[in-house]
Amino acid sequence: MNTKLHHTGLKRLEVIAGTCLRLNDYKVFSMRACIAWRPLTPRTLADVVARSGLTILLLSMSLAAADSAQLEEVLVSGVADPRMGTLLTSTEIRTTSLEEQVTLPLSAGSLADALPGVSLNGQGGLFQSYSMRGFSRWRIRTEISGVPILTDRRAGNSLSFLPPELMDTIQVNMGPASSLYGSGAMGGVMNVSLLDPTETSVSVSGSSMGNAHEVSLKTPVNESISVVGSIREASNGKSGGGMPLNTRFEQSALYLRNKFFFNDTEVSTEVLVSNGDDIGKSSALFPNLRATHYPHDNHRLINFRATTPNKWFLQTYAHQQDWASVTLRDSGIKNTSDYSSMTIGGLLSRISQSDQSTQRYGLDVTRRYGVDIRESTAESEAELASQNVVNDGTEWTAGLFWERTWYLNGLSLQGGLRADRAGAQAASSTTNQSDINLQLKANWQPNSAWGLTLELGSAYRLPTLSELYFEGETPRGRLVGNDALKSEETVGAQLTLLYDVGDTVFEIAASANRVDQYIERILLSDGLESYRNLESGDLWGIDGQIQRRDNNIEHTLSWQWQQGESSTGETIADLPPPSVRYVTVWRRSHYALGMDLRYRFSRNRAGPGEIALASAAILGVSAEWMINPEWTVKTSITNGLNKNYRTSATQQAPFDMGRAINVKIDWRPYP
Repeated sequence: MNTKLHHTGLKRLEVIAGTCLRLNDYKVFSMRACIAWRPLTPRTLADVVARSGLTILLLSMSLAAADSAQLEEVLVSGVADPRMGTLLTSTEIRTTSLEEQVTLPLSAGSLADALPGVSLNGQGGLFQSYSMRGFSRWRIRTEISGVPILTDRRAGNSLSFLPPELMDTIQVNMGPASSLYGSGAMGGVMNVSLLDPTETSVSVSGSSMGNAHEVSLKTPVNESISVVGSIREASNGKSGGGMPLNTRFEQSALYLRNKFFFNDTEVSTEVLVSNGDDIGKSSALFPNLRATHYPHDNHRLINFRATTPNKWFLQTYAHQQDWASVTLRDSGIKNTSDYSSMTIGGLLSRISQSDQSTQRYGLDVTRRYGVDIRESTAESEAELASQNVVNDGTEWTAGLFWERTWYLNGLSLQGGLRADRAGAQAASSTTNQSDINLQLKANWQPNSAWGLTLELGSAYRLPTLSELYFEGETPRGRLVGNDALKSEETVGAQLTLLYDVGDTVFEIAASANRVDQYIERILLSDGLESYRNLESGDLWGIDGQIQRRDNNIEHTLSWQWQQGESSTGETIADLPPPSVRYVTVWRRSHYALGMDLRYRFSRNRAGPGEIALASAAILGVSAEWMINPEWTVKTSITNGLNKNYRTSATQQAPFDMGRAINVKIDWRPYP
């Protein structure tokens, strides 16, 4: 596994006094860090941003006499949101892919967990969710090929409907990004680019845990069309201590891409169809007290994109989802939740360049409508009781964004802002929000090896329909929404230190965020939870990695440490425990050996609805053999020490899966 620092052709960014400076002729690897300043408030940052904005304006007027330089357009692998990897966010991206992993991941969350700053949270199995630097649930924007995935699952997004075999890369931009993305990007953005195969291959894989197995096909039909498909299923697994886990599932997915040129305009269309059946939802209450499964989890996604020679970009998309969950309690009561919604939206943007500056501006609109959540309760010898928790709910966001880069010889300066209008409606209740968010960035690079970057940004999040109006049973117990919730607002800073000499890369990132009206899931009584606004909360931490590459061997040592407190001194929920990870891969022409060893430290302080976590050492190993140009076999062992540990501090979180032996066979027809 090699966790990449995203390499672009951009010059290196640098920040001085809240402004962003650009150096010429140095390659850029993603990396970031933040200064910790806890007394900062949105009003304080607004003042800082206003002053820095004035600085930007004054400096930009003096750049006409500067040496000319050109901003190089960043190309990202797969199909991604064009806002990932260009201009304001270019140095903030960390990237990983399926091919870089030592062991086979089950979901997008477990794949992204390889990146420093990303952690698993919530409950396990196919619906495993994730956090970024302590931000979780709806504070993270999740995308597939630039399409936002909006859902009302209380644990947050998991991309459970997308098999890893369909993924090309996962790109993560951590930090407040609402100046580009609007509501819901407080903690950053995770974009999954889907695979565009250049050759035909068939893969068959199996695991001893739950008798899991999968068959996938990847093939280019012609120069314009490619197809990727996957069929997989698994039975219930067991933890390292032998406890049964509700991790069974059946899933099939098909992805088609058509890409062509029309009068020099690049046009692409993507279609994704995913069907899931009988998907278990893990919980510490399984199997004796409560068992939850999803009878179906179906998704349909279509994405249209066009890029013109003069750098106009147009995207339109639609995502339809339909799923249901059934919870059976030990008392014999059966709770069923049916959910359906449609998301549509579009993005129109343009990049323009001159000798002195580069700018981008655009319009971004997203609307989720037809949100129906219906709860029903069945008791023995009693009539079925049902209610519409949310009936024809609607969420929408519309925003105008602008960002600009000014540069001197060896220096560059960046700023961006977005004006937003967002709203949510269910029945007669309506919530609206108008917001303006800004980002400033600056970088100083004294030579080709060292770089230091500072970023300031603000962001916001409107409460979701579930947080406002949901009332029903979940795997963790009964949950009641709070229609008095206020929108969250955050300001954040990130400070980056990077050392890169080609075969050796060192990065360390410090981050600090102040969140006002932080929405927290709390335990009201045994088996009853709800949401509340904290007056304010602070999140801060450090993460980073060291990479060393020799001729045949790669080493990566990564770490992360996150903390968070409310204004009353309480620990904020969903924070990961500190961890250190060492990954090494040895490669020869036809062989490869890998090891992934992670040590998770104990955490005694817990947030509302959480428990203390014990320390754990998690080991994975793999061996790969290319028998000939057509056949490749990879074997791996996950949780090789068979440790019995929980993936998160959530009170009802289950233990993770125990030791498993996995085998994957790839076949590629010889040309």
